[in-house]
Amino acid sequence: MRVVRDVAVLGVDVVWLGLGVGERVVGWLGERSGAVVEDRRQPAGMCWLVPAGTAGGVRLPLWQDAGVGAAWYVPGLEMRNERLRWRVRPEGGALVTSAVALRAAVLAVEAVR
Repeated sequence: MRVVRDVAVLGVDVVWLGLGVGERVVGWLGERSGAVVEDRRQPAGMCWLVPAGTAGGVRLPLWQDAGVGAAWYVPGLEMRNERLRWRVRPEGGALVTSAVALRAAVLAVEAVR
């Protein structure tokens, strides 16, 4: 496991959704989702990576930009842990999710709530 304290150095933004919403968003995105970390520590949730500069300032229900300086816990690729794991593994070059697609998924699952 690795803690990334400044995700900007990775060239991405991290978007955090609560676990229940995250489950629905993963299903809605399907193959369009990049890598997703599922973190069941408190507060439980899921993290998506989106291109740098595309998450900040978004005002949608359920959407939280992890923000500059926020700690992000990254499991090892082979890590199997009930509290922290890759929900969608970063395979096949699909690390980043389109912020547009992620926003659309959040809006779609919010509309059905």
